[in-house]
Amino acid sequence: MKKQKKYEISSVKDEIIEAIPFGDLAQKPGNVETSLTKDLLNSNSAFPIMSNKEINLETIRYDMPQLKKHKAKIFFVSILPVSIQAAFKSLFAEQFPQYAEEGHGSVFFSGSTYLENVFYNKIETLSSANQFPEILITTDVNSIYHRTSRLLNDRNFETFNQASHSIFSGTNINYASRIFGFIGAEAMVMVVNKAKYETIQPPREWYELLNPALKNSIVFCGDIDFHCNTVFAHYVKEYGYEAVDQLSKNTLLRIHPEEMLSTINSGNKINAAVYVMPYSYAKRIQNTTDYDLIWPVDGAILLPIQVLIRKGAYDKYKEMIRFLMGEEVGKMMEEYGLVSTNPKVKNNFPGSKLNWIGWDFIRNCDMHAMKEDIRRRL
Repeated sequence: MKKQKKYEISSVKDEIIEAIPFGDLAQKPGNVETSLTKDLLNSNSAFPIMSNKEINLETIRYDMPQLKKHKAKIFFVSILPVSIQAAFKSLFAEQFPQYAEEGHGSVFFSGSTYLENVFYNKIETLSSANQFPEILITTDVNSIYHRTSRLLNDRNFETFNQASHSIFSGTNINYASRIFGFIGAEAMVMVVNKAKYETIQPPREWYELLNPALKNSIVFCGDIDFHCNTVFAHYVKEYGYEAVDQLSKNTLLRIHPEEMLSTINSGNKINAAVYVMPYSYAKRIQNTTDYDLIWPVDGAILLPIQVLIRKGAYDKYKEMIRFLMGEEVGKMMEEYGLVSTNPKVKNNFPGSKLNWIGWDFIRNCDMHAMKEDIRRRL
């Protein structure tokens, strides 16, 4: 299919892709929150979440009040999508129980968008690779790619020799210098309100969200000060900043995916036409009578989950790193609706086309300036 010009809306042949009913997707393993998941999310569990005051990236120490006697230096930081963070913490605790013991403060997991922003803002100020944790897992194209990107080389970080799953063929998601390992990605899809499309075709490609007819009709991930970086970067890359201006007009709300899920399942009280949300949440929608999942023709937009290992840390934490890149973590990713990079995992999704903005675009952009420009326009 030829690439469309800015705001050009064309018809889409029915046989190219069908609106995908949810069917039994909501019944797959991992869609029901267990008591263990709830326990792991609260602050009294192993790996408690840190508050803003407790994060100090200058020394990266773990200063929960009840752990003052231990104050172990953090070597492991994981900032994963909320949809999978609790399950990952549970799996990590099973594999490495020594770090789940009460009083052991050397690992940190964030399940809060606010804390992620605090962390990413502070990591921009680091001037040396030695100020990074030895193992760092992050999601999306975040502030690591801003001012600190000058530190991202094989003198400061370990390199990966990684084979990716065949579903990623053609995306070129592996970082050229191999200093990032990729364990998976969030896949951004569309969910459409059938009532809004009784007589017309719903959007099938990302450019169709630029249609002025969708004014005040689209719900995106985020909040008043936060947006999903890679989704809007895709529009800047393909159509320029004018596309962001149009998306701003078409946006009804920016909310957390969990709020989207609740709104959809309760009957769409906000009357949106389209939700742009991670597949990991879309697969949990129960209100299948009123909504359809659209896996876009031009591919689900990827938010990568990357692992950064400080130079010299591989020999110290070889077993842990192999676990992170291994099949068990990959299967958990797939079970919760994320796309696993592990070649041994069978990725089961209602679509197979993936959309990655590309490293050339990231390297040739001032990512910090671009994100600020997007934020102002939204």
